[in-house]
Amino acid sequence: MEPSDFLKGRTRETQISRDAAGRWWNAGDPIEHPGLVRAFDGWVDRAEDGRFCLSNDINWAYVSIEGPPFFVRAVDVGADGILLYLSGDRAEMLDPSTLRQDAEGALYCDVREGRCPARFDNHAANQLAELVGEDVEGVYVDIGEQRVRPPVVDDPLAGPPPGGSFDAT
Repeated sequence: MEPSDFLKGRTRETQISRDAAGRWWNAGDPIEHPGLVRAFDGWVDRAEDGRFCLSNDINWAYVSIEGPPFFVRAVDVGADGILLYLSGDRAEMLDPSTLRQDAEGALYCDVREGRCPARFDNHAANQLAELVGEDVEGVYVDIGEQRVRPPVVDDPLAGPPPGGSFDAT
């Protein structure tokens, strides 16, 4: 059997979705098993066509995501930068150039090598309080020797503008 024959008649489409509050559903039924929810939270990624999917070491399938695909649950500020603790038990370093805020002041960044946006929850945002300030130019975050000014954007889930990152001064 040719490898391409294995997938004939199969689809990567699912009825799995996650709402803006982070709750998983399958065809309208809640997915409540804590281990499965944690796994799904950690498997969120983008397929090559830009759609969200669940991807693990074995396979991947499309899912529908409302709101941010990841949440920053906590941060650890260190000499090397800011370590983000994400939903799905993931951890990675913050890329300061992707910081941005929505019209209400909620903070966002990109994770998974820039493929997915993440929203800072209240706990994580409060952990950054000592680094955040405001002056005549607006809100800033001091990260080491760098002062980052997260722009206010209309759609914080869209990520940085094509071909570049948000301004960090």
